[in-house]
Amino acid sequence: MKLKFAALSVAAAALVALTAQPASAQQKLTMAYWWGPKHQMMKSQQAWIETVEKASGGNLKIEMDTAGIGKPPGQYDLVKNGVRDMVWFIAGYTPGRFSLYQIAELPFVCPNATTCAPALWDWYAENDLEKMEFTDSKLVASFVHGPGLLHSNKPFPTVESLVNVKVRAGGSNVAIGKALEMAVVSMPASGAYEAIQRNTVEAIFFPWEAVNSFRLNEVAHYHMEVPGGMYASSFGYNINPKAWDGLSAGNKEALMKAGGHAGSVFMGKRWDAADEVARKDALSRSDNQVATLAAAELPKLRKKLDVVRTNWIDMANKKGLNGQKLYEDFLAKVQANTM
Repeated sequence: MKLKFAALSVAAAALVALTAQPASAQQKLTMAYWWGPKHQMMKSQQAWIETVEKASGGNLKIEMDTAGIGKPPGQYDLVKNGVRDMVWFIAGYTPGRFSLYQIAELPFVCPNATTCAPALWDWYAENDLEKMEFTDSKLVASFVHGPGLLHSNKPFPTVESLVNVKVRAGGSNVAIGKALEMAVVSMPASGAYEAIQRNTVEAIFFPWEAVNSFRLNEVAHYHMEVPGGMYASSFGYNINPKAWDGLSAGNKEALMKAGGHAGSVFMGKRWDAADEVARKDALSRSDNQVATLAAAELPKLRKKLDVVRTNWIDMANKKGLNGQKLYEDFLAKVQANTM
């Protein structure tokens, strides 16, 4: 009887200990950060991480690097190779890998990041395109920066005046520069300040946010805005498959609750807010001039840049897809998010 009673006591104690544990044990993910400490993504990425932790009730923690690891084009591979559990990547820095995902980078399709970021997520998910391009990671959220424009050390008021102009470009705007017959100089964003300061280039493609993040308002005093934007780089958060599989069901749900459409809206708003701050700063400087491309020049610009759109459609067709339909679907998604 004593042995039976002792066994029951041990079993009861074990049951009490088990039920005293939290419903989901705390888990932790590592996440890379790779741009400088003054870039808006430092705060935006941390702010998004807080939404994940809140959605999980504190059960999922994400530890973000405080210093960069790896070069920008290698960020996706950090997750692919399991160096970090998560990262934010720029699709255009790995040419050919995410060609469909880069639809947001086509000219005149993204009027702002708040509408375009969730449109990219919805369009990509509804057309089931992730399985074609994200074969070695899981996409968690999609986002873009605000409309890309031209910043320069002197004004270029007409489309014709851009021919042979030395322009810094990276990612998708390389194709933009070539379509405009500019002399494209490829280099990472971090090299733009010195390049235009030393007149290695005369102009640079960037959204407004970069003017502050890279102090370009000190060396590029002319800013040419284009209605609808010339391009918008496609970004995203992704997670290593093993890290994803290791999460509890509750933490998977929390990550995608903070990610997905909601996470895309969140990040899009952050980019637009950063754009507005930088634009206001430029307008406040007596040595900076902000202008909108003249209405008479817009048809010329559209005609020259249309090759970028048709090349994307041809690429999608070669993958066995209906490129024109996908393009039209994306425009409809952007419009739906604008309403």
